[in-house]
Amino acid sequence: MRQLYFSLLFLISSCIGESNFILPPYTGAINEVVIVIDESLWDGACGDSLRQSFSTEVPGISWAETLFDVIQINKKSFSRIFKTHRNLLIVQKGQQSKVYFDNRTYAQNQWLCIVEYQTIADLQNLLGQYAPIMAFQIAQKEQERYTTMSPPRKHFESLSKGFNLNLGIPRDYKLVLDTTSFCWLEFNPLDKEIIKGIFVYEYPLINSFNSQTILSARDSVLQKYVFGSSEGSYMTTESLYLPHISVHTHNMFEVLKVRGLWKMQNGFMGGPFISNFINDKLNDRVLVIEGFLFNPGKEKRNSLQELEWLISDFKIQSSN
Repeated sequence: MRQLYFSLLFLISSCIGESNFILPPYTGAINEVVIVIDESLWDGACGDSLRQSFSTEVPGISWAETLFDVIQINKKSFSRIFKTHRNLLIVQKGQQSKVYFDNRTYAQNQWLCIVEYQTIADLQNLLGQYAPIMAFQIAQKEQERYTTMSPPRKHFESLSKGFNLNLGIPRDYKLVLDTTSFCWLEFNPLDKEIIKGIFVYEYPLINSFNSQTILSARDSVLQKYVFGSSEGSYMTTESLYLPHISVHTHNMFEVLKVRGLWKMQNGFMGGPFISNFINDKLNDRVLVIEGFLFNPGKEKRNSLQELEWLISDFKIQSSN
């Protein structure tokens, strides 16, 4: 027994010796970023470069919500409680000016970037060049964490057979409406005032594929299928807020991504939405995958971001 004890002790010591120690889990809320930088730099042009990339407003929300929640601390305050934060950026003096994304992190699955500089001019140049890349990497890391930790999804037959679409949906979403050309799924818990919905629909590709035609088609389809609780009410695009439209490519398909606000015409509900309009020339159609959110009085960024990740994880199946 004594021999077994020492054998196990030797084995554990060897493992600890190889990796030094087991890293703790990361801390902090989603989309939080801790930036370790002296206040004199943060209050000047260097801080402006970081704020320009990290604190931009998220489009498609009726009030101002920034891309990340930034926590700035100086080097003296950089204690153990901050070292394990999920997204950590350290700005410090060094023997050369460089930016590197360190694999020797303080916590599991942590995003860690270190900016070293010799002169303030060097630092300004580095942040001007790399701050957008940092913001992009953090967003990608958050999506990776969500995908890894998200609950199991299921595939609805109405999506795969009706639209030749491979799209996994969380199990707590329920089917609200299913027609030959429009499918509506929704998360609407009884104990919370929140609705997260997904629309999937298609229409013939007979007109130009641009912002004007897709928004017109959206309003036409939603007026036909999505009604409010009051008589004569239906969902439509809020015209007082100009939707933000960007062009993407997904698995060789041209996609117009729309971020905007929806409202109930002749009703009182509203909120943000995000849509993928997919130019499916092989099947002579426009396929639309849309997420919408109703969560009055609450911050929208994180929930809308989850919907974006969800509706963007799709694959169009072969019709053969």
